[in-house]
Order: sequence, then structure tokens, then C-alpha cells
Amino acid sequence: MTTSAERDRRVLDLHDRLLEIEQRLIPTGLHVFGRPSVGSERADMLRMVSSFDRPEANSRALPDLIAEGLGFGSLASNQRARAISEEELRQREQVAAILTTAMQTFMAGGVDAAATQLKDIASVNPEDSRPTFLLLDRISRELETNVEIEALLRALCGEYIQPGPGADIVQNPAILPTGRNTHAINPYAVPSEVAFAKAEVVAKRLLERYQSEHGRYPHAMALVLWGLDNIKTQGEGVAQALWLLGVRPVRDGLNRVTQVTAIPLAELKRPRVDVVMTVSGIFRDLFSPTVELLDKAVRLVAQLEEPAELNYVRRNVMEQIQSTSCDFDEAAIRVFSNAPGNYGTNVNFMVMDSQWESEETLGDLFVTRKCFAYGRDSRGRQIEGREARVAMDRALARVEATYQNIDTFEIGITDVDHYFEYLGGISKAVEKRARARPAIYLSDTLSRDAQIRTLEETVQLETRAKTLNPKWYEGMLKHGFRGVAEIENHVSNTFGWSATADAVDDWVYTEVAKTFLLDEEMLQRLSNLNPHSAHSLVNRLLEAHGRGYWDVDSNTVARLRDIISDLEDQLEGVA
Repeated sequence: MTTSAERDRRVLDLHDRLLEIEQRLIPTGLHVFGRPSVGSERADMLRMVSSFDRPEANSRALPDLIAEGLGFGSLASNQRARAISEEELRQREQVAAILTTAMQTFMAGGVDAAATQLKDIASVNPEDSRPTFLLLDRISRELETNVEIEALLRALCGEYIQPGPGADIVQNPAILPTGRNTHAINPYAVPSEVAFAKAEVVAKRLLERYQSEHGRYPHAMALVLWGLDNIKTQGEGVAQALWLLGVRPVRDGLNRVTQVTAIPLAELKRPRVDVVMTVSGIFRDLFSPTVELLDKAVRLVAQLEEPAELNYVRRNVMEQIQSTSCDFDEAAIRVFSNAPGNYGTNVNFMVMDSQWESEETLGDLFVTRKCFAYGRDSRGRQIEGREARVAMDRALARVEATYQNIDTFEIGITDVDHYFEYLGGISKAVEKRARARPAIYLSDTLSRDAQIRTLEETVQLETRAKTLNPKWYEGMLKHGFRGVAEIENHVSNTFGWSATADAVDDWVYTEVAKTFLLDEEMLQRLSNLNPHSAHSLVNRLLEAHGRGYWDVDSNTVARLRDIISDLEDQLEGVA
């Protein structure tokens, strides 16, 4: 029987999750080329920007200033664990309400009015809040500016386009104004010092999450690293891999990262985790020095004279050498990508086109496409795209957890098919080779407390915050034909997580059907705006049922079949 304390804890946890959804920043429509953001979108964006310290602008996070002014202490320390108290939840709600009010005042009255209001209602010294509001004022003015069309015309005329950094606004407000030519970063500077410092917290919480669920550290993990993500974060994903291995980058006199050094076990205070890294084709092309750095890190750790129970890399390499009689170079391969000149895994195409019968086929396809090794051997000779399927199979057979970093609020795991293509693909490959489904995690470094979530939790969060959220789908429907296609795209990408990881609960598909298809008024809107995407949406739900991913009553299935029949008649012009 559930005790009253357990019931209270469940209620608090539910309350916490509701707050998380309510306060999450989500796109409320598609970006229209050449059009600046409107006031409501801008206010939400500025609220999120204000929630982080910005040392480069000498500005502190407004939630922390408010919490300290009210005598609550820093919210950053209060949000590190999910099991928070009722009092802490009340404090968070109060801080959020004051922050929302301050943003409204700022949008209407400017910097001085907002700073004065925070002083009056939260005892925040205006000298502390003013730098943050000044930053928000600059960002707000830049959001009102849009030169994308002008930049496009200059590009078509072969003229110069001013460069700018790549990221999203929350990560790096310096990307504004839009319409500039995104530049990359120096690969020899990856990871940056800031990225390495931020990665320590994420890696620690990732291991803590696994340990809390399994009672020990993972012996081996598989990481997905993307090129554009590491450009935007200056190498946070790379830094997380280095932290898991227990090494830190070494910079030369030109600030280039060309070497690594082992963090002493006494300082690390945990075992070194074996890490298998699959990098995208863009990462391979843009970050060749970084690929070699990651390979160098693995080889360094594998040669450390340390106890096997504290160095899983060395233990696994030595065991493979003994059991297969291979050499050290073969046993230490951990960095994989496509063959030179090739990109992608094609897992997404196979899923979207329904061209697969066995789920194992998806994992095998991933390995076929990504089983090419990169790095250098013990004699310093470059290994550039050598096919190493056996080495990858052996490495994945030891993996107990898979992981990828989410670094932007604009694109989540149900927005594009590349997430399930990579993280889902490698998880399915591990499941076959390790003969057990791995734990699958994603980190949300856009939240103030850098949360680690399971794949199932992330799918649920994105479903509630986006797909089933009227604020999101009504914003999409304002775009007519394209908006309906975006809704269908979200459902299909969600289905991709069923195909590759069986990570979608029945209620997700049930609520999608109720929201978009079983509601006659909504179905009429979708079919009028875009009958093709409406047809695809119904077909995807029927496929989810047919493949065993959605347990639903026969009446609902029959109704969906009637709907798809009607849509086919509409598309064919049958009266």
C-alpha cells in the first residue's frame, strides 16, 4: 500500500514536471524568412536568455537575483535534484511569476522601469539587475532587425556577407542580428575552456543517473557527436567524452588543443568509462584534429597502469587482445564514422519509407554505414576511414548506455529525423550485439540545471510540450499547408523512436489520434489545409498499431481506416 509520504512525493514530482512543461521555451510557429519575431515570442525568448549568467556582459541570471533578493538562495543549487520539497517548489513558482512580471514591464517600459520594479517587489539591487536588462534591451532591438532578404540578394550578386557565429540565441546572443554568414570555429581550439568546464557537470550527472538506476557505473558507453552541435557549443560533446574517459585537454602556446593528459584517479574519484564514439560525416570533415584528439585520449587511457576495476578502457582492451589475439591498435579503436565522402546512416530513410521488416535491420544498417575507423596507430600512421566492422561490433557488444547531448531549444528529438537516425540507430545496434537494450540518455543543457533524462522521459516531455500542446500546434496551423506537414513530421519522428528504441508509450499515439483525427473539427481543418499530410499522419498511426508499437481498441483502428479511406477519396477527387 502506498504511504501518505509516497503519495505526497508523487504529487510533488508531478507538480515539478508540470512546471517544467509550463516554463519550457518552445517555438510557436515556423520562422518566416525575412520577418522579425513578434512581441510575445520575443518576451519568451528574453525570459530564457535572462535565466543564465552572461559573464561576457557582466550580467547575472535574473532568477538567481530574484531568489537571493527574496532570501531563497541561488536557484541553481535548489534544482540539482528532482526530489525537491514543497517549499522549494513554491519558491520556484514565486520566482517565475516575478520574472514574468519583470519581463512584461521591461517590454512595456524599458530597462529602468524593470530594474525599479525588481527592487520594489524582490529587493534586487538595480545595479545588479541593470546589466542584464541592458543586455536584453540590445537583444530585443536586434530581434526587431531582420536583413535576411537583403543578405540573400547580396549573395545572389556575389557580394560580401558579414559573418557571424552559429548557435541559438539562448546559447549565444551574439548570433544576432540574423542574415549573416555563419562561420565555424578553429578545430584546434576544441573543446574550449568554457565547454570543458560545463561538460564536467553534465558528465557527472550522466554517470550519477546511471549509477542510481543500476547500482554501479557503466563499463562502456556509446556517444553520438555531431559537427554543427560542436560548432555551436565550441565542443561540449567532445568535452563530455573526455570527462568520461577521465582526461583533460592540454593547450600549447598558441592555445591549440593537440594533447591530452590523464586526470589522476584520486582527483577523478570514479572509474574511467570506456567510450565508443560515432561521429557524423560533417564532424569528420570539419574536426579532423578533434577526431585524432579523441582517438589519442582513448589510447592514452588504455595504456595507463591502473587497476582494471578503475580503468574500464584498459580492462576491455586487454581482454580483447587476450581473447582474440588482435594487436593493441585493433583493440583500441573507438572513433567511428562513415567512409570518406559518405554521410548519414540511412536509418531515417528506411524508417520513414517503411522499408524494413526486422528492427535488427536498422541497427545493422547503422553499423554498415558507420563502421569506418579514424585516428592514428601506434606508429603514428593515420587511420582515415578504414573499414572496421568487426572492431565496431566488438566495441558495441560491451556498451551498456548510449547518449547524446541536446544543445538547442529550437530543434528537439521529435523535430528532425536525425536524432533517431543516430542515437536510435546505435542503440538498436547495441541491443543486438550486447543482447540487451542499453540505457538511453539525453542531456538538456539548455535548462538551468543541465538535466539528464532517459529517452522515454524526453519523448514524453516533447510530446506534451510540443505535439499535444495547443500553443505549439495552433502556431503551426497558422502556416497552413506547411504547418500540417510539420505536425505530421513530428508524429513520424516520434514513430522513429518506436522503431529504433521502442521508447514511445501507448498514450502518446492515443492522444495524437484524439487531438488531430478523432476530433471532427480538427480533422476537417487538417484535410482542408493539407490532405496529403493528413493522410500520412493517419497512415503512420496505423503502421504504429500494425507493427505492435500501439495497443489500441479495435473501434479506434476501424475509425482511422475509415478516415484514411475518406482522405484517399478526397485526394483522388472522388465525390
